[in-house]
Amino acid sequence: MNSAKDESLSLVLIGGSSGSFVIFEDIIKLLRNPVSFAVIFVLHRGKHSSSVLPDLFKTKTDVHMSEPHHLDPITANSIYFALPDYHLLVGKDHRFYYDHTEPDFFSRPSIDATFISAALSGIPVKAAMLFSGSSQDGAEGLKLLAEKGFPTYVQDPESAEFPRMPEEALLKYRQHNLLGEDKFYKTISDLLS
Repeated sequence: MNSAKDESLSLVLIGGSSGSFVIFEDIIKLLRNPVSFAVIFVLHRGKHSSSVLPDLFKTKTDVHMSEPHHLDPITANSIYFALPDYHLLVGKDHRFYYDHTEPDFFSRPSIDATFISAALSGIPVKAAMLFSGSSQDGAEGLKLLAEKGFPTYVQDPESAEFPRMPEEALLKYRQHNLLGEDKFYKTISDLLS
């Protein structure tokens, strides 16, 4: 195993649940090789989900995509998806760790688990975004990222198919940047450039 860490590594964190799949697909279409950061998607899905997200999205971008394994290094110019039934954690050593502790808000993977571990990893976060969903998962982790000085964005609950997740994030921390419907993808595209 290579123990050298990429000191220039930065992360873009994206979380969502019900109503976020199409948004994730549209964001992936915005990414073009090379990107100077790693993108980590956490989407709630059932523990028996057989969908391999990189296979579903492979025609949408030319950036490398994977569902990483335990201890895989995190590298720039890559898109990662959390596996179902495991919490995906970001390590200080720039590696992924899987955790099988209890679900958070009935979800494993937990958006909070990934966001909180990223906030504590020491790896700079270029942007963290939270989209449509039916629980409060992600609200605590997004708040911690904002308190650490990283840019945080929440889908406007008015435009979310399932508004609870963005509403909960805004209840926890009002200062998140709001992704309004009018400039939704323009703002995201600017963040990813």
